[in-house]
Amino acid sequence: WTREHVQEFWDDIVKDRPPDYFIGSMVVFKDGNQRFGVVDGQQRLTTITILLCVIRACFSELGAENLAKGLHSLIERADRDSVTRYVLMTETSYPYFQEEIQKFEKADFSTEAQREERRLQSAFDFFSKKVKGFIDSIDGDTLIVDGQKQDEKIKRLRIVRDSVLFLKIIRIELENEDDAYLIFETLNT
Repeated sequence: WTREHVQEFWDDIVKDRPPDYFIGSMVVFKDGNQRFGVVDGQQRLTTITILLCVIRACFSELGAENLAKGLHSLIERADRDSVTRYVLMTETSYPYFQEEIQKFEKADFSTEAQREERRLQSAFDFFSKKVKGFIDSIDGDTLIVDGQKQDEKIKRLRIVRDSVLFLKIIRIELENEDDAYLIFETLNT
């Protein structure tokens, strides 16, 4: 997505905060027993994942480790074979997306950002600035007692998290990639 798309997404889910925000349909196909390929919705899923990673980092910075770990379990989790995997695996921006954005700990190795990776990093930086501004505005709020500001920041961060987690989608799941592309083309027509 471009910066305008990311800004519009932020405005829609945080500034406007409608209770039932619909982000469209996503077309997926089965790609193995525990995996799905995404035909339509990759950019939205990637943007959502980036924002969740920013929120997770902010929870951690605020000392709300349980909330950070809980959110991280939506980004990376063990499958039924107990193999830990990222929920969203990208091919074109691998390993940058996993190492520099999704990873909870420090990256294991450095990756060089190409054009696509710079866009991902730009979205991450944009959301970081917006989320931090959203919660840091509490510091200047004289109506909130100093001892309660930390709790209020965590409360606000939960609101942003929940706005993302309760987005509405229509998920169209197909058995194979050919059918998924056929449905995608039909929907776009």
